[in-house]
Amino acid sequence: MRHLLLVFLASLLPGIAAAADGKAAATNTWHVTQFDQRRYVPISDVAAFYRMHADVAAADRFRLSTATRVLEGRAGATEVRINGVKYVTCFPVRTSSGRVYLSAMDVTKIIEPLMRPGKIKGAQQIRTIVLDAGHGGHDSGAVGPYGREKDYTLDVVLRARALLLRAGFQVKTTRLSDTFIPLEDRAAFANRFPGALFISVHFNKSNASPTGTGIETYALAPRGVPSMDEGSLRYSDFKLNPGNARDAENIALAACVHSMMVRNLRIFDRGIKRARFVVIKNITIPGVLIEGGFVDNPSDSRLIATSAYRQRIADSILAAATAYTRTINGAAPQPSALVTVNAPPPTPEPLAEDEIAAPTASPKPTPTPPAPTVPAFNPGNPAFGRPPAPFDQWTQPPRTLPFTTVNPAAPRHVEPAPSPTPSMLEKPARPHRDFAPKTPDKSDDSTQP
Repeated sequence: MRHLLLVFLASLLPGIAAAADGKAAATNTWHVTQFDQRRYVPISDVAAFYRMHADVAAADRFRLSTATRVLEGRAGATEVRINGVKYVTCFPVRTSSGRVYLSAMDVTKIIEPLMRPGKIKGAQQIRTIVLDAGHGGHDSGAVGPYGREKDYTLDVVLRARALLLRAGFQVKTTRLSDTFIPLEDRAAFANRFPGALFISVHFNKSNASPTGTGIETYALAPRGVPSMDEGSLRYSDFKLNPGNARDAENIALAACVHSMMVRNLRIFDRGIKRARFVVIKNITIPGVLIEGGFVDNPSDSRLIATSAYRQRIADSILAAATAYTRTINGAAPQPSALVTVNAPPPTPEPLAEDEIAAPTASPKPTPTPPAPTVPAFNPGNPAFGRPPAPFDQWTQPPRTLPFTTVNPAAPRHVEPAPSPTPSMLEKPARPHRDFAPKTPDKSDDSTQP
């Protein structure tokens, strides 16, 4: 009798296992559809895969959340927000039959690295930070009423260098004086240091009226994705650049840097964007290019001209490098206490006189700007982005990016099954039907802003 019972139970086990496997597969199945010959997945699949709760699931917008992350967006937009920080998407959010869809490229290149940074494959251990002060020498960059971009960028880099050295990082710089360095040479210099992060510092200028305002961070555009908010694709968009090998790390670094800048600067958030600037497409290490405000905007220019504002950009670079390194390495080298928004900025460590060349004098005397204070965060003012969660409150920082909100009382997040992964959604990029072949523009993304 006992033998017959065992045989009967054994006959049931394959069916039970198959049912369980089927249920698991159903939970992690991507329902891929196409809009304009591009692959999209419903936002409900994203919620299921990452075990997110659908706080809002309307026909034209969504809001998904876990204990540490909030993902929200709306149909027709070219952006999503993760914990209040703006990310410009590769392709527009779509809607059909009462469901909202994200492009598979956005799931693979934005959502996955930010939701599970600990699963980034091939991420290098970080020991060095390469700082690049934009422009220099005869290239003044943007010129505003209170000063020149090349002088502002060098000042920020010198301040960040001092902070990073004090925190235990090795620091390399493309320039420490008012010197012109070709863009290709900057990228080649960065590639000499494996296990490093590259951060290029710039300031913006707008030829429009009224002028632009706010901060933005650029990561390299993935292959097959338009750059610089362009609606159509070019030949250069299908070229695989050296920096594309670090797509996941690039967006993770951009998240760290931009989140800290939004938090520390309290200025309008223009978002994390995509471009193919020479210095970020030709490097083989993770890298980003930051724009710290508009030198020709009346409000931005007064802030940029103050040492306190530039110090806070340097503070943001230190905080971002520390957060990224903790995420990838599990620990940062001798992390130091972060400077809070209202705390006085520390004085940068002096450098040897032979390392710094005095900036050349401006052809015209520049007026002395007033000394504005960095405005306090006002959630009622739409010009201010919501600051991300302050990660310096973590006593034992988890291996997540700094935009996450850590709630010790919340149940521990359980990672979804490893298969299928979002990378399965992505296929080799190919020309899209709205891609009109044309002669490549020589100016296409070949210069820096």
